[in-house]
Amino acid sequence: MSEDNQGVDLSVNEINRVLLIDLENCPDQIHQLKDNLEKFSKVVICYAKTGAKIPLDWLIPLSATVSSSKLKIFKMTNSGKNAADFGICFFAGVLMQELPKETHFSIVSNDTDLDHVVNLLKSQGRSAERIGMKKEGKEVTRTESETVDSVLISPVETYCKHLITYSKNRPAKKDTLLNGIKNKFKESPKSAAEVFRLLTVQGAVTLVENKVSYNNKKIQELANQS
Repeated sequence: MSEDNQGVDLSVNEINRVLLIDLENCPDQIHQLKDNLEKFSKVVICYAKTGAKIPLDWLIPLSATVSSSKLKIFKMTNSGKNAADFGICFFAGVLMQELPKETHFSIVSNDTDLDHVVNLLKSQGRSAERIGMKKEGKEVTRTESETVDSVLISPVETYCKHLITYSKNRPAKKDTLLNGIKNKFKESPKSAAEVFRLLTVQGAVTLVENKVSYNNKKIQELANQS
């Protein structure tokens, strides 16, 4: 697999979900690469020292994704502390300028400093999250009571699955919907606020004079992201 740090070729046709991986911090994410390429419109991997080993039968399909700019693998020129973090920051900024405003950014890293990137993206009207990984078990660290083995499931996806399960008993008013989301993510108030924002931005929920209407097709799409 090639490593390219000579240029930034970021074609942006119909991109809706971006995954930025701090490979130094979460090296086991390389094993999820093929699955993530199916779930995300663009995947960017930044690393400095980590040597990633991949199966030989991945080479041809991965080469195709690199050529089409769906996959970007960037080795930092300098391997100092937090070098990969700066790569994540750089590409997040580039992609924010290039991609449609409704694009969702997921950053995979245990480094809480990257929360600053998430907050900056949100301050510019973008949706973003940082997903931490448990070192001992390749599990995604979630604010909910459950953890999902090696699968990236966003809070909005979780709530859309909830809306599908309870399709006959959905909140009819904005306040009720907000309370329901807060109760679902009571351990993470930030996730609750982001879920509500994404539901409206993505068109899954429409509010008219405090009344809520639901777009079932969009809810289904958001529920099946992973």
